[in-house]
Amino acid sequence: MCGIYGFAKKEGALSVLERFKLRGMVMDLAFQNEERGKDGTGIALLSPSKWTLFKEAAPSGKLLRTKRFQGMIREITDRTQICLGHTRLATIGDVQNKHCHPFETEHFLGVHNGHFMNRETLLKKYSKTAETPVDSEAIFRVLDGEASVKGMASKLTEMEGDFALGFALKGDPWRLFLIRNNERPLHVAYVPRLTTLFWSSDHEHLEYALARNGLQGSVWAILEDHLYIADVRNFNSKSRMKKVPCAMKPYAGPGWTEDDFHCQRPPRFFSFDELQDFGLLDGAGMNERSKIPCAVCGVEFAAEELFYDDMSRRVMCEACSFDCLERDSGKMGDLFQLSGV
Repeated sequence: MCGIYGFAKKEGALSVLERFKLRGMVMDLAFQNEERGKDGTGIALLSPSKWTLFKEAAPSGKLLRTKRFQGMIREITDRTQICLGHTRLATIGDVQNKHCHPFETEHFLGVHNGHFMNRETLLKKYSKTAETPVDSEAIFRVLDGEASVKGMASKLTEMEGDFALGFALKGDPWRLFLIRNNERPLHVAYVPRLTTLFWSSDHEHLEYALARNGLQGSVWAILEDHLYIADVRNFNSKSRMKKVPCAMKPYAGPGWTEDDFHCQRPPRFFSFDELQDFGLLDGAGMNERSKIPCAVCGVEFAAEELFYDDMSRRVMCEACSFDCLERDSGKMGDLFQLSGV
């Protein structure tokens, strides 16, 4: 599981306050998406005159406090039209900078949440070569050379796996492309005040960021199996996005194997106090005495006695969390069995 987020904005002057809110949205979405992946953070910015890429194998919450990340945020100006953001949960490919998203290919910049299962077949079919073992990079390598919506959709429909994608052509900073299948979430919110479309994996992240920055916009999930085209030149009181049918195939092969999905670290568990300190329980109406069943054994425990697994996104009692760590030993098959994936 990874997090993807960003915006598409019509070029035009912003007031100092509006620019502050735009940058605040990106910082809030980066921080919120950390819960979906802590092994890497990346942002790409596109404008008519240039594109800029930042990515580093560190949690977004940590990077937000650094001068290098803050410098990237200050790169967001009135002329920035597309932002692609990502927080990585390492699966295929170890934890290092070049394995982080967004991925840059000859023609594309893109981010992905999910798995691309028939990547080797399609890379061979289209005579493309990936520079990293990360399956996500192969998506944009396969797309290289396609500038038309029809051409992109044709190749996307050949891909098998689970997908939520955000991408743009490096030479076309006016169009953002979004797509998901039924295996992965992706939500958007259009803010007329900024003539900006914001997007993120989870709707709660968008709602939180909009509220914190005093912005109004309806949050909704894009339809699965449709390629959305957000052309910022058409933005006005509405985003006027277009969409075309584009059914990316769910994986129909044999079960997951270690070669298909190999995590480079054991799961991380967080206590109730840590979740409270992170602000992830704000508004949940939960206290330390709330009774919650363990996702594995089903026995109810007080919330303060449970632990949250950031990989399966489930809560477990202390005994079951220890079992999970022992069973992992670098083999994801046991974790999938435990979490019921």
